Amino acid sequence: MSVFIKVLGVLLVLAGLALSWSPIPLGILLIPMGLAMIVATSGTARKWLRRRRERHQGFDRWMRKMERKMPRRFSRPLRKTDADIHRNRQTGS
Repeated sequence: MSVFIKVLGVLLVLAGLALSWSPIPLGILLIPMGLAMIVATSGTARKWLRRRRERHQGFDRWMRKMERKMPRRFSRPLRKTDADIHRNRQTGS
């Protein structure tokens, strides 16, 4: 089942990239939904996305904005990749 979810997540990300250039940028919502599906089933993807969010503040801001707009089922895995939350857990504050 996790393979199916990962493949579906990749397809959503690819469709989101293709549709983000359309006059109605529906892809803007599909990309984080696909990432959430991939991150929910892969620890490696979770670490990769967390590093991207740590290094690219603009991307991190965009992801936080999308987390607030998405259904809880999709936003929960993305919150686990939030660099600030992860950093606070490591320091114990």
